[in-house]
Formats: sequence, C-alpha cells, structure tokens
Amino acid sequence: MAVTPRSCASFHGAAAVMCLLLLFSPAPTTAVAASSVSGSCIAAERDVLISFKAGITNDSAGWLRSWRGQDCCLWYGVRCSNRTGHVVKLDLYNKFVTEDHYGPVDNLLGLSGSSSLLALRHLKSLTYLDLSNLNFSGQVPPQLGNLTKLKYLSIHAYSYNNQYPYASDVSWLANLHSLEHLDMSNVNLRAAVDWVQWVNTLPNLRVLHLSGCDLPSSIPSLLHKNLTVLENLDLSSNIFLSPAAPNWYWDVTSLKSLNLAYTYFLGPFPDELGNLTKLHTLDMRYNEIQGMIPSTLNRMCSLQSIHLSEVNIGGDIAHLMERIPKCSLNSLQELILDRTNITGTIIESVSDFTALSILDISYNHLSGSLPVEIGTLQNLTELRIRGNGFTGVISEEHFSGLMNLKYIDLTGTHLQVMVGSDWEPPFDLHKAYLSSCYLGQIPNWLRWQESISDLNISDTGLIGVIPDWFWTTFSNATSLDLSYNQLSGKLPLDLEFMSSTLLLLQSNNLTGSVPRLPRSIILLDISKNSLNGQLPSNFGGPNLQVAVLFSNRITGIIPDSVCQSPQLQILDLSNNLLTRGLPDCDREGLKQQNQSRSNSSRVGFGSAHSYSLKISVLLLNNNCLSGGFPLFLKQCQGLGYLDLSQNRFSGKLPAWISDNMPKLLMLRLRSNYFSGHISIETRRLSYLRILDLANNTFSGVIPKSLANLEALTTTPKSLANLEALTTTEDVDPLFNPFIEHYKSGYFTYDMGMSGDSFSLATKGQVLQYSGNAIFVKSIDLSYNRLVGKIPEEIGSLLGLINLNLSSNFLSGNIPYKICNLQGLESLDLSNNQLSGEIPWCFSNLTSLSCLDLSYNHLSGRIPSGHQLDTLRADDPTSMYIGNLGLCGHPLRKLCPGDQPPVQRDPVMLHEDDKAKIDFHLGLIIGFLGGLWIIFCGLLFKKTWRYAYFSLFDKLYDMISKK
Repeated sequence: MAVTPRSCASFHGAAAVMCLLLLFSPAPTTAVAASSVSGSCIAAERDVLISFKAGITNDSAGWLRSWRGQDCCLWYGVRCSNRTGHVVKLDLYNKFVTEDHYGPVDNLLGLSGSSSLLALRHLKSLTYLDLSNLNFSGQVPPQLGNLTKLKYLSIHAYSYNNQYPYASDVSWLANLHSLEHLDMSNVNLRAAVDWVQWVNTLPNLRVLHLSGCDLPSSIPSLLHKNLTVLENLDLSSNIFLSPAAPNWYWDVTSLKSLNLAYTYFLGPFPDELGNLTKLHTLDMRYNEIQGMIPSTLNRMCSLQSIHLSEVNIGGDIAHLMERIPKCSLNSLQELILDRTNITGTIIESVSDFTALSILDISYNHLSGSLPVEIGTLQNLTELRIRGNGFTGVISEEHFSGLMNLKYIDLTGTHLQVMVGSDWEPPFDLHKAYLSSCYLGQIPNWLRWQESISDLNISDTGLIGVIPDWFWTTFSNATSLDLSYNQLSGKLPLDLEFMSSTLLLLQSNNLTGSVPRLPRSIILLDISKNSLNGQLPSNFGGPNLQVAVLFSNRITGIIPDSVCQSPQLQILDLSNNLLTRGLPDCDREGLKQQNQSRSNSSRVGFGSAHSYSLKISVLLLNNNCLSGGFPLFLKQCQGLGYLDLSQNRFSGKLPAWISDNMPKLLMLRLRSNYFSGHISIETRRLSYLRILDLANNTFSGVIPKSLANLEALTTTPKSLANLEALTTTEDVDPLFNPFIEHYKSGYFTYDMGMSGDSFSLATKGQVLQYSGNAIFVKSIDLSYNRLVGKIPEEIGSLLGLINLNLSSNFLSGNIPYKICNLQGLESLDLSNNQLSGEIPWCFSNLTSLSCLDLSYNHLSGRIPSGHQLDTLRADDPTSMYIGNLGLCGHPLRKLCPGDQPPVQRDPVMLHEDDKAKIDFHLGLIIGFLGGLWIIFCGLLFKKTWRYAYFSLFDKLYDMISKK
C-alpha cells in the first residue's frame, strides 16, 4: 500500500501522526543528493516538521515553541545524525502522564490533534520513534512496517475521550528486524489473535511492553523460538483468566524482568517459573493464584525484586522464606508480600537478606514480636508491616543499623516504640506512619526528622502539650496527623509559615483559638477539641477543600474570608457557639475574586453558574446563628448536604432554594424559628432524600408537591436516578458528608470517617446517623402548625423509611395510599386531629417497626395481624392512647358485637383449681397402686405366673402360624 500525503489526511489522531512517519521510508539516493542542507538540518525534513506542528491543535506544555528557525536539529524532541544531518530520532513522549492516570484528557500536558502532512521521504535512517502518552486515537497504521531501520518504537497509548488506539493486525512487525524495544501498552490488540507469532519474528527484541492491550489468551509454546535475547516482558493488566502455565514465555530463558501483574491468572504458581534462572524482577501481584511459591525457584540466583501483592499464598512465613532461593540472599532488594494471607512470626533469618531495600508484609496474619535482627539491614529504605497482630516493644536496637531508612509504616500493629529521650536515630525519615502504636508522648527523636513529609502518629496514646519544636521541625511537612490522642494545651496562633496540606488534630483536648492556617492547607480537621475564641479573619485559603471544626467552643461569626475559598467543598462548624448569620458573598465580591484569579483554570468560576462557590456540604447545626434564610447559599449551586438545625434562624423560606440549590440531598432546618407556608418548589429538588423541617412554626397545608421528590419515590434497590448524577459537574449524589476526602490533581484521596453525625427523630427515639446517612430517606414535619389533610400524594413516596407528621393540627382521615409505602419503618402521626378509621392495610406494612397514632380523634376497630401484632410488645396500647373512638385489641374497650370474656369469682376459681389438683393426684396414686398389686401377684403366686406366661405362649403360636 502506497502512502502519500493525501492518504495521511484520511487518518486522525495518532494514526495521522504515524502516517506521517511512514513517509520516513527509504528514498532513492538521488533524492538524498538533491536535498539542500542548511546548517545541519535538511530543508525538506524541516518543512515537513513545520507542517506537522501546524496540524497540532493542543500544545499545552509548549513543547513545540522551539520549533522555529532553520536548524530543526536544535528543536525539542528532534535529533539528527552528526554524519548525515538526517533526522534519526523523534521523541515527543509525554512524561507528565503515568500509567495510573485517569484524569480529563483536555487538561493533559502534551500534544493532540491531527494533521495533513507533507512527504518525509528522506528519513531513511530513522531508528527511534517515541509518541508515548499523547492523547491520540484511531487505528495504528500497518505501514509502520516500512520503518525497517527502527530500533526503538513506543506508542504507549493514553485514552482520547475514552477511546484507545487499536490494531487488529500486527503482521507488519515482521519487517522490523532491527527492533530492540517495542512498547504498545494500552493499544487495543483484542482482535490481533496471532500477536505472539508476529512478535516472535523479532530476533533482536530485548524489551516488549504490551500492558493493558486486552490481549487474547496466550499460547502454550512456540515452535520456533526467535526471542532469544528478550530481557524485559510486560504483559500486565491483560485479563487472561486462565492458568499461568503452560505459556510461551516460560521458555524464554533470557528474561530478566517479567511483569504479569493484574492478569488474573488462576491456580497455583507454575513450576516452570524456575526455568527463568536469569530473572531479576518478578511481578505477579493482583492475581488469582493460590498456594506457596514453588521450590523450583532455588535456581533463580539473580533475583532482585519479588512483588506478589494480593496473591493468596497462605501458609507460614517461615515456609515462604525457605522457598526464596538462598543464592539470592546478597542480591534480593525488594520483597513485597502485602495481603498474601501469610501467618506465623517474622523469623530472624530475614536479616540474611543483606541487600534488602524494601520489605512489605502489610495486611497479613503475622503475630509475635519484631526480631531485633531487623536492625542489621543497613540497606533497608522501606519497612512496611501495617495491619498485622504484632505485639511487644520496638527498642533502639531495632533501629540501630537502619541508617538508610526513609519510610516506616507500623500502622495498626499496637507495638510500643520505647527509646530514650536523648536517643538520636541513625536515619532521616521521609514518611512515618505509626498510628495505633503506643508512644506515650510526642517522641523527642522526631525533632531530628526534618525531612519528613508525611507523619501519622494518631491514636498513639499521646498526652501532654505539643512541644514548640514540633511546628518548626515539620514546617515543610505536607501531612501531619495527631488525631485521637489526649494532647492538651494551645496551638500556635500563627501556622502560616508551614507547608501543610493536611492537618489532622481531631479528638484531643486542645484549647485556645483556631490558628491562622497555612496558605497551602487543603484538609483541616480539628474537631472534638475544646478550642474557643473566634475564627481568624483570614479563615479559609485558596486551596482549602475540607474544613471540619465541629464540637468545639468557637464563638463569634463566620468570617467573610470564607467567600475567598474557591476550592472549599466541605465546611463543618456544627456544635459550636457561633452567632449572627452567614457572610453575604455578593456577586460583586465574587466577581472581583474571579478576576484576580483569571489565570487559574482550577478556580472553576467559568462554569454555567458564574461566581458560585464549590461548597457541597455545609453543616452548621447546633450553634446560635440567627437571621433569615442565608443569602450566602445562593452562591452554593452544588450544595448537596445542608444542616442549619438547632439555631435561631427565622422568617420564611425563599422560593429560590430549588433554583439555586438543585443538587440538595439533605435539607435540615429543624429547631429554628422558620414560619410561613412550606413553599419550597420541590419540582427541581429531584435528589432530596432527607427533608427535616421539624420544630419550627410552619403553617398552612402539607404541599402536594412533595410527590415531586423523585429520590423518595424510588425504593432502596432502585438508585439509577441518583447514580446518574455522578456524571454531573459539581456533586456526587451518593457522596457521604461524613467521609473526609480531598482532591489533588486528578485523584481523590479518602481520609475515612470524620466522626460527625446528625440526629434523626425516628422509631420513637432520637437516633444518630453518620456513615449510613446517605441511605436514609425521611420526611419530618413534626412540631409545627400545619393544618388540613394529609395529601394522598404522599403515598407515591415509595422509598420513604421515616415519616413523622406528629404534633401538628392535621385533620381528616389517614389516606389509604400510605399503605403503598412498603419500605416504611417508622410512622408517627400522633398529636393531631385525625379522624376516621385506621386503614386495615396497615397490617401489610411489613417493614414497620414503630407506629404512633396516639392522641387523635380516630375511631373504629384497631386493625391486627402481621407486623402490627409485634409492635411495642411491652406497651402496645401506647400507640393508640388518646383516641376515644378506637376499640379492640390491644385496648380494653370492646368493639360493638364483641363478646366480653367470662368473669368468675376468684374464690371459686381457686376452689376449682384445687379440685383439679386432687383429682389428678388420686388418679396417679390409683394407677401406681394397681400396678403394684399385679406385680406382687406375679411375684408370689406361682399359678398366676404359669397362667400369665401360658397366655403369652398361645399368643405367640397364633401369630407365628399366620
């Protein structure tokens, strides 16, 4: 197939770029001689590169800015031959994208676009082509086979609008006899069923990377083995779902690195693994392989790295260590065995691996103490043993020889770190995770660890005051976690000099004021302390995403600086002593803020809702806040959870709630002074799951528009309408407000539960909800001044779990359509003026565990059966008390036509019982007396015995004859 500039125009993305390079095929010698050379760059080749640049639609990294001037050999990514001047290397590898990156393509640093390109007919010497991680898509053109001089080819792909490049035929590989390095990772090769045979035609191939290619199942063996120098093989992230052996690569004895991670191989480890005696790196993590590693590994004397994370090895760690080849004791550098289900205790022989740099045995079932011999591993840089049952003490001897240690993780092991107060460690840590160990006090040896970026000493039994040196020593640390201890004293008034992005101090006994925060702070949690005073005037910051300060004694107002926190998503100031209202982030102020950050694409004000804030969770309950419904909320277009309960807000609810906060999942305004009609336009609140307006002074009727609350019309098994919202721009509808998380770049980091909760009046009591809050579907309009009938439309809210309309002035009958609410667990209609009969269909509400219809004007027979007969077994009448017209069980009042139970004199009942006892006693005595007479007769009367046994003989003869 001939390749021309015109034919290149039919391709797009990567295909177009590679089509250009197909024109780098050998050209006649006369053409080369006719080329004019300016400097060291051939003009014809420079012109084509300029044409290529013109077709690029996105150069966000500015890589091609240097592509100007006459000498193309000086341009970025271009290398020429010193001898001929021809371009021999084109390297546009996007180093800013990693294999684990899943962010939006539009924001990638790199190149994208397609181009109609001029002919490159003079790059016959091209040996190096790297277009890795550029966001191109389309078919990989088979004309790549024309580049016969290539030694290095990398088209390691990244998705373009969730579309990867693909190739259904790779037979063109057979022409690349000189190829030494081939990387087609993430290129879809699902249809290339014969890919192994074509790869096998490359006798000089040393590196083969086909990670994430959706490869079809491999083949057991090759008839002709041409891959005799292959050293690096990466087939990771291909779902084979088959046994690991037999397979062709077990015969490639030249392999030094083998990556089979995420391939979902089944069964045991293959014995053929022992054939790879030159292997340096073995990566088989995240597979379905089970059982101990094979004994055939004893010949693998060059092993440097063993990575078996989440492989179900099982068995004792001592047995496992015996299977690791003894001849690799001086070469093994990485031993990664986390989540491998191994048991036992760490044996002293671990110190025999003198070259060990990384030891990871996290999340297993290991127990006992940590051997002091581990302190002899002078090359150890990472020690990860979290999530095991280790006990005992770690002393200075354990650390004595670890002068290269940079990373230590003892989380969840309950070890006691006991060293002298004047001990100076031999190492300089970068990351230290000691959560759940016992430290007693902030260790003095930490003051020497000035290079630490991440420090977690939460739940370590810390007492006393945080020393002053702590803040200066860790001024450059990005993550500090001292939560769940008993630390006391005041925090410094100013922490702006620090570089922290995460600062976690919750659940301590800290006092004093909230300090001025680092400008870099992303996540702040100082909840459950005894902090007092006012929030600093500059509270917030350009990067702050999560601020959790509940359950303190903070006074004063919420400062206006909150409006200058464009990234703020979670603000929890509940259970404090805050006064006044929320700041008024007027549009003009936000507009100025937007203009001051016009160069930043991360602020997010360029959305459809201009000048809006990003807050999705706002929890301000249990304070002393007052004023009308906050205008601040007009700018919170993505708000999902709003809790203003237990404050002093007043006035009417504005009509703009549904327009300005359409993403609401929870609206809690209970225990305030709101009044007027419930005029919330529910048409747009299609995601609302919790509506709590209890204990206010709302009047008027219950709006029929409650039927528009779409999320409440679905049963717990039908969440499709909510899950669909995850694709919208600002809020995840199933986002849990009590799980702290923050975003960094394109990744979201989950920090776990914050420990906050909210109360819900349900099932006759006040229950606390936190982690399971997102599964609650509730309407609570109790303790208001609502009148009129209960609308029948409420029967369409099939997902309701809790319905509380108590303590109002509701009248009329209980609508029968309430019986449609089959998921209802709690129904409280008490203290109203309801009349008529209780619907008999209430007995069909099988999920109901709490019912209260007391103190109304209900009449008629109380329904029974099924669930109703089991409710409030200790006092079932309390559900119906105060309804003079009700009758029947469990009340004592009889319904018309019921027969009263027969009432008898207690004395006569006692005499009847005594007579029955005498009769039964006489009957028993008579029976025993008669039986004794017969027994004595047989014992002492010989004639009786003869007659008795003679009778039995006759009966036996009669039966046997029949």
